[in-house]
Amino acid sequence: MKLNICIDTENDEPDIIINLVNYLFSNKNNNISQMKPDDKNKEYKYFCNNKSCCKEVAKEVVAFCLHKDNKDRFKGKVYCRSCQEGK
Repeated sequence: MKLNICIDTENDEPDIIINLVNYLFSNKNNNISQMKPDDKNKEYKYFCNNKSCCKEVAKEVVAFCLHKDNKDRFKGKVYCRSCQEGK
């Protein structure tokens, strides 16, 4: 199963984005139990919000950027580790 999610980081509320990411990575997600066994091993892909970069970002980096402690630093956007240095 492949899933693409569009998030408008300029217009969507950061709390909504954070809740969406938490929902997708939560083991309590009801859809996980309904997936085929092969689908449980699929991973979602996220990309750096820097338009000149667009590198793939690991889910741990996504969680870091969207964490409530980093709300002021990243303004609800996800950046790769290289692009985080200037923020």
